[in-house]
Amino acid sequence: MKNIVFDLGNVLFRFDPKEILDDLFEEELIKKKIIKDVFKTKIWADLDRGTISYNDACRIWLNNNPDLKSELMLLLVNWHKYLTPIEENISFLYRLKSKGKNLYVLSNFHEHAFNYIRTHYSFFELFDGMVISYQVKLLKPEKEIYNLLIENYNLIPEQTIFIDDSLENVKAAEEVGIKGILYLNSEELYKQLDGL
Repeated sequence: MKNIVFDLGNVLFRFDPKEILDDLFEEELIKKKIIKDVFKTKIWADLDRGTISYNDACRIWLNNNPDLKSELMLLLVNWHKYLTPIEENISFLYRLKSKGKNLYVLSNFHEHAFNYIRTHYSFFELFDGMVISYQVKLLKPEKEIYNLLIENYNLIPEQTIFIDDSLENVKAAEEVGIKGILYLNSEELYKQLDGL
């Protein structure tokens, strides 16, 4: 396999809303409300799709939850800082690149958070190309976003592997002819990619 495509969240970067909230807040009721009213809203998906700005999303969340204003402010200013690289997988990127593999990113991501990680981590220079949802106004598992990746970088699907932590996203990649790997942990990933 010549081309290896990575998701970002929970493949190359840790992203666990519960962990973030556990670190910021003690009260369970507050954490449950924020999960429901922020992370599981259509607005969150709209941020990924790039159809709403981060400032507008924050304004809506704050207006909808006046009782949680100070907690939401704390979360909204800080949550993206919890996106930390999964170091073993980053090391693996360097190894794959040294073997001459073409590396790509295909990820659902907000502009605000993507700009933060893009400017803070130099390993992004390893990638030969990226398709980020907010930039193209498409989301995985929509078929169009996979086809866009193929077209933009002239990839041959049969020579391409896609790694994601969502089975739905992996299956969607397979429907366009890309080999999919469901990410479980670093060790399993190495086993599956080591022979390449």
